[in-house]
Amino acid sequence: MQAADQSTLAGALGLGRQELVAVVGGGGKTSALCLLARELAAAGSRVIVATTTAMFLRELAVIGPVVMDADDGELAVGLIKALARGHAAAAAQLPGKGGKVVGLSPGTLDGLWAEGLVDYLIVEADGSRGKSLKAFGPHEPQVPLATTTIVQVAGLNAIGSPLTDRYVHRAAVLAAALGIPLGSEVTARVFADGLREQLRRLRRAWEGSRVVTLLNKADGPDAEALGLDVARELLPLALGSGDSVRPGDRECPDTVVIASVQEGRFARVSAIEG
Repeated sequence: MQAADQSTLAGALGLGRQELVAVVGGGGKTSALCLLARELAAAGSRVIVATTTAMFLRELAVIGPVVMDADDGELAVGLIKALARGHAAAAAQLPGKGGKVVGLSPGTLDGLWAEGLVDYLIVEADGSRGKSLKAFGPHEPQVPLATTTIVQVAGLNAIGSPLTDRYVHRAAVLAAALGIPLGSEVTARVFADGLREQLRRLRRAWEGSRVVTLLNKADGPDAEALGLDVARELLPLALGSGDSVRPGDRECPDTVVIASVQEGRFARVSAIEG
């Protein structure tokens, strides 16, 4: 198994020149989204950040001007004006409760992407209540149909914790799906199995999207080793850096990235050897 260091998150994710990126999961999802937007905008690309759920207004405001409008046409006009003043802007429907904004529907974001206003549209497509691992709810994630890359985020610090709501969002749902008792230890295998549960839904609902698993919070050698263990569980044997996931591999991501978003370190797993 090999992991190649990358200088940027965008490079580690292997993004193309134009992408609609949906970020799902937990364990640093918003931090990853904001870092990605900053990297792309700094490189001269036009970027819009949005959510299909809810985000704090202060988080969106870090990206750039926040344009809010419930009318899709007026929203697009406002974003054009905002982007005329800089490379990045954020979009939402209207102000919400507790300092958050109400997100846009996947259909609205599909239409916004079709307008061709930007090079990258980056969408936070579910919530995790600050937990590093989660199970999807019945109506999650809310990913636009035109999404080209789904980034599945999970925090490696969940490994070693008990499978309870204190550490895992919807712990009972995940325990039932995996057929293990609530409160069981989240081992590397359980962690990977939880991600595979997410991958089944992502592959089934968004067949045309590339899926990258971002194993975040690899904040030291021990955590990095755990990340490699999880990558070994997730990726097929002998998957090389130039290979694609076979259509039958519905539980496998196309790429695994082991990262510390906080420390700005990223490594793309390029090969798995048996």
